[in-house]
Parts: sequence; C-alpha cells; structure tokens
Amino acid sequence: MSTAVLAPTTIVLTIDGGLSTSSIATMAMPFSGKITNAKVAVTTAPVGSALTADLMVGSGKAVAFSIAAADTSASGVLNTASYAVTNKALTSNVATLTTAAHGYKVGDVVTVKGVGDPFDGTHTITVIGSTTTFAYAKTATNVTSVASSGGTAVSSSPISFAEGSLVSLDVSAVGSTTAGSGLTVAFTVTES
Repeated sequence: MSTAVLAPTTIVLTIDGGLSTSSIATMAMPFSGKITNAKVAVTTAPVGSALTADLMVGSGKAVAFSIAAADTSASGVLNTASYAVTNKALTSNVATLTTAAHGYKVGDVVTVKGVGDPFDGTHTITVIGSTTTFAYAKTATNVTSVASSGGTAVSSSPISFAEGSLVSLDVSAVGSTTAGSGLTVAFTVTES
C-alpha cells in the first residue's frame, strides 16, 4: 500500500492591522516537510526605513525578509547564511566546529571551506553541542581544540520541519516613520 504525498503546497500566514516588533502569527505544521521558497507582502508600505520579518521554524530562522521603504513586497532568502568558523577540534573521528549562533539541526548538510585539512568538505551534522557548536563524522588523526584562522560553514540543507512544528512570522523591525500594515507571507512547502 502506498501513501500519497502532497504536491508542493503554498501556505499563507497573515498579520492583520498595523505592524510592530511584537507582531507575530504562528501555526503548527500538519505534516513533515521542507520549505522551498517564500514571499512576503504588505497592504500598506513601510515609510522611512525597511520593514524586516523572519519566517521561523521553532526557534530557528528559516527565511529572512526585508521590504524596502515604500515597497509592498519582497522575496525571502532561505537561511543559507555563511558562518565564520572560530574554533576547530577532531577527537575520536568526530570533528567539532564553533561558529556564531547557527540554528543548524542534526541531519543538516554543511559545506566547510577554508578551515583546512581534515575539516573542509561537505558533511552531515551528527551532533549539535550548543547553539554555537556542531559536529560531524570525520575519520582522521586527532586535532587538539584550537582557534580557526579562517573558514566558513554554510548549510546546503533545505529548511525542514516535523509534523507539529511551530512555524511563525515574526516582525523584527518596522519603518521609522510608518510601520506598514497587513503583512502576509506565502511559503511553498513539500511534504516528506
């Protein structure tokens, strides 16, 4: 017996009325899946400076938006931010890297560049040690924990969520003269 999987689906979250940095809309996802793109729009444009908002999955930022002053829409940028690696270690075939707060999850795929051998390459995260550390399997000679002289870690994983995960639209900054109103985000998801 096979189970049908939904085709890509668009989900809409809306914050009605005037916007402030406490504006938020939240929903529990009815299935497990991945976010593949997102767009945001307002009915009244911000004035004076940009309005910024984030589409969050749990406490992790999935998509960042910025609607310029006088504009009414923007496409989101999926969180594939590059994080500078500040520390590196390899013990018992497990590489551990330290970055700024990253929001990665176990199973995410990251590409490490410029950290040096044996750390560089594309790896699947196996452990999240803290909001600033993650680890992956790497068969190599131990490397004592040491500051990294450069390099980055970039996630190449789609933004995934589990059934029941809370997805929210959070306003993080508003126009300096007029905040704007009626914020709507439409994001496309695929079921997994």
